[in-house]
Amino acid sequence: MRLLFVAPVVPYPPRSGSALIALNYIRHLAVRHTVDLISFKDRRKPNELGDLRRWCNNIELVDRPPRWRVLINMLSGMTRDAHPEISRVRSAEMSELVNRRLTNTTYDVVLFQLVQSAQFRPSWYQGPTIWDLEDPLALKIQKMLPMYPWYLRPLVWGWVERLKRYDRRQASRFDRVIFVNKEDSREYKSIVNEARSDWVPYGIDAETFCPSQESARQDGMIVITGNMFHIPNVDAVEFFCREIFPLVCKRVPSANLWLVGARPVRRVRKWARDSRIKVTGFVPDIRPYLQQAMVSACPVRLRIGIQTKILEALACGTPVVTTSAGNYGIGADSGEHLYVDDDPVGFAEKTVALLRGERWSEFSQKARRFVEINFTWERSVRKLEQILEQLVART
Repeated sequence: MRLLFVAPVVPYPPRSGSALIALNYIRHLAVRHTVDLISFKDRRKPNELGDLRRWCNNIELVDRPPRWRVLINMLSGMTRDAHPEISRVRSAEMSELVNRRLTNTTYDVVLFQLVQSAQFRPSWYQGPTIWDLEDPLALKIQKMLPMYPWYLRPLVWGWVERLKRYDRRQASRFDRVIFVNKEDSREYKSIVNEARSDWVPYGIDAETFCPSQESARQDGMIVITGNMFHIPNVDAVEFFCREIFPLVCKRVPSANLWLVGARPVRRVRKWARDSRIKVTGFVPDIRPYLQQAMVSACPVRLRIGIQTKILEALACGTPVVTTSAGNYGIGADSGEHLYVDDDPVGFAEKTVALLRGERWSEFSQKARRFVEINFTWERSVRKLEQILEQLVART
């Protein structure tokens, strides 16, 4: 097959989960298919593409709109676009490039990544197309509504309603809308009942994320990873630090907590006043923290998408304690592969048990095996190929 990826963020370097997904899709599909890529340049490193040039038959990159244009787009988009993320990447140059490529080149399937890229699908194009939403922004923001300050909720609710209308218009233009888990695919029907939806599981590179023979586990070390500006992660940190960590410290005096992730906001940084809590900010590699921790905590309360931080910890052989929202989309068995508990007391008890070494080795081994079986990029791309073949056969 000849495939075209249209991505709002160039997949290399993979600074986000979406970029990592696109990078691994391209890497594995390129083994058996011809893959082309259209994307925006990375402002910081516009010429750094890693192995993309080796995997892709053709790459064309567009300059991101300059900051003054982004500001104008976002101001005009307040009444025109469903969400600021759509306004931010509005680009006549990108639209023209996609139009020109689809006019001059025949593709078996064209994949548009994320909600931002739907605007670049030409209305005249008749070939098979996929809209890779990963996790639906309309549902995500709707579920995040209680996490926003009260004075922002009317604005956020406006985004939700506009995104729903936007999705209803756009989804009908695509032959398939795909997500990272089955539950989101089903729930999306509440927004777009007629959407032809499917799901492709997330993947983990188990050779990259693995236990370390060189790094010893640190007594009492708990780690929470993730972008520390993302509202659900900020909410999770506050929930853990306020309601769970004090209970853990009463029973394990050596307990210490590491909050590892980029751009921590003030609501996260404030917890560093406690000498037992470290806030790292951006780190170039989270693996050393996962490989040294006794427990990886994921106390998120937003039930959507997939918590890649859990899969990364499990792959590193680090036992995880999470909420039912954290396990959403992963489907691990509590007490077998990880612990699931929504109650602060129960969450603390399970964390304490692991810090004391109870069933620690058993959890470590079973956790990694669970990821190796269920969340590999090979398995993910096999599912994507099945969808691609269905569309080509139907065409």
